Amino acid sequence: MSGEPMHVISVSYGNDSCAMIQWAHEMKLPDVHVVYCNTGWASPSWPMRVIKMEAWAKSLGFQPHTVSSIGMPDLVRIKKGWPGNAQQFCTAHLKGVPFLQWIDEADPERTAVVLIGKRREESPDRANTPEFIYGSEYHGGRKVWHPLYLHTEADRNALLARAGIEVLPHRSKECSPCVNAKRATFLSLSPGEIERVNDLEVEIGKPMYRPKRFGALGIHGVMEWAKNGRDRGDIENEEAACAGLFGCGL
Repeated sequence: MSGEPMHVISVSYGNDSCAMIQWAHEMKLPDVHVVYCNTGWASPSWPMRVIKMEAWAKSLGFQPHTVSSIGMPDLVRIKKGWPGNAQQFCTAHLKGVPFLQWIDEADPERTAVVLIGKRREESPDRANTPEFIYGSEYHGGRKVWHPLYLHTEADRNALLARAGIEVLPHRSKECSPCVNAKRATFLSLSPGEIERVNDLEVEIGKPMYRPKRFGALGIHGVMEWAKNGRDRGDIENEEAACAGLFGCGL
């Protein structure tokens, strides 16, 4: 199909990302590339998920790519602080920069279409997600397409079922924990993930999570908050708009 643009799916390999890949397969989109950015902050189990999903994408005739970022630990050291709930500089540096470096090399003419699996139903912050963004300044002026923008959770799950992929009971763990993590996420953290946060908090002298929000200081304090089961701090709509630009958590 000559003349067709390259299609690039920005993924984290969570439920929505995998549904997006299956949708592209069913629509028989040509020249599909699936790009995952290694944030250096994934859950210990997530790399195996990435390997499995890359193999699946390749079996569909797509071209999977993993690109590397500076990594959360070094980013935090350089910034001398953690990303905020509303100012997630992690998105720009851990996903935006490596994604743009890759696509600018793969698509120097900037004719590619970037696909992201955002859905309006997912959260209030995404309720006005458009189907298309033309000339996205965050994607080098390329067109961004959200094909699943009207899909319900049931629609998404149906795509995953047709792909033979089990629905995860949680969001992508490409960044674990995220600055916008909820109680259930904290309670699912491994000891290694907790100590990784604690070590960086001690090193830079700043806590990852806002004490005013959790009534606790440091990751160990936040873990105690999560175990106590109090409602304070468990905010329903926790995603800032920037988090969806490159498929964070999807």
